[in-house]
Parts: sequence; structure tokens; C-alpha cells
Amino acid sequence: YLPSEVYYYEGMKVIDLLKYSASFYQGNNTQRLKDLSDTMELELNRRISDLSYGNKKKVGIVQGLLHSPKLLFLDEPTAGLDPLMQRKFFDLIREENARGVTVFFSSHILGEVQRLCTRVGIIREGRIAEISDIRTLQQNNYKKVGVTAEHMDPGCFDMPGVTNMQTENGTVHFFFKGDINEVLQRINSIQVTDVTIEEPTLEEIFMHYYE
Repeated sequence: YLPSEVYYYEGMKVIDLLKYSASFYQGNNTQRLKDLSDTMELELNRRISDLSYGNKKKVGIVQGLLHSPKLLFLDEPTAGLDPLMQRKFFDLIREENARGVTVFFSSHILGEVQRLCTRVGIIREGRIAEISDIRTLQQNNYKKVGVTAEHMDPGCFDMPGVTNMQTENGTVHFFFKGDINEVLQRINSIQVTDVTIEEPTLEEIFMHYYE
């Protein structure tokens, strides 16, 4: 388990803290400790008090993975990590998942969730509002529609299933949930120069549950 905030004995060295953590588990984790520390570029001989917030988070990551768990709970694990280290972290978690580790990943950065996870649960007011694999969630939810025309009345898309309509520089953007053929029929009635129909991002789906 890796909490969003990590707190350690400030006077301890990183290596001593990790060896102490390893002592709670069976087996020799010396090589595992070295490999994880190298991956996360963790300086083992520094004291906790000398570490930045991001480096303390690295200690937490190594500590959480040290005993090769079969189940991982990660709460905002990338907070404090620079972009390069975030990439290394995601590669590391993918490797763990590939060898059979189940990962529960909690983050307010939904791009990270979409990048790492295969299934997602959306929580609203303390209850699960939706749980599904990401691909199905995208396919079964709203479509992002963009229509560009020289002369167009946005009111022609005033129909059930249309939300979040915006007009900018001759292009109407909106979300639609329903039979997309109904939108195509409206589009056929006007002279258009461009049409886009896309699946929404996870963040856009998430926001619809909070509207």
C-alpha cells in the first residue's frame, strides 16, 4: 500500500528504513531493494530529513514493492514525481501487473488512469456510480461531435441526447448520447465542410457523472 502522503522517521537513512521494512517479510530482498532503488534513482545513504517530497514518495514506492506483493493499492502515487520519473514508475507498475500483480490505482489525474488501467470505477458522493473496462465505458457513453459549416444554425442540433453545445469560428461542438444516425440525419440537411465524431476521454466521461 502506498498512501498519498508518506511520513517516516526523519533521522533514519533510506537504506536503514528499507532494510527495516524488508525484515517484516520472509526471504532475501537485498537484490530486489537494489533493483527498485536503481529504477527509481533513489539515493540510499541519504537521511529522510534531507529528501524532497518527491524523493520521499520514491521511498514509499520502493517500500511498497519491496516484498513483491500480489496486490497493490496506490493512492496518488505520482504526486511529487517529475515527468521522467513518472514514466519510469508507470513502466515499473506495468511490469508488476504483467507478472500477475493486481493494481488498485487511485488518482485525480484521469489521464494517468486512462494510461495505466484496464478497468475503472467512478465514485460520486461516496458511492460507485459506474464500473467498467475503459474501452466499453468510452463506447457506451457520449460521443464528441464537431460540425463545421459556412452557414449553420446551431439550433438544428437542439435535440434529445445533445449536451455541452458550444459554437466557435463556424464549428459547433457537442456531446451526444443515443443513436448517432439521428445526428447524421441532421448533418445531411446542411452543407458542411467538416465533421468529426470521436470517443470522449475518461476525464470527459467523468465530468458527465458530476453534472
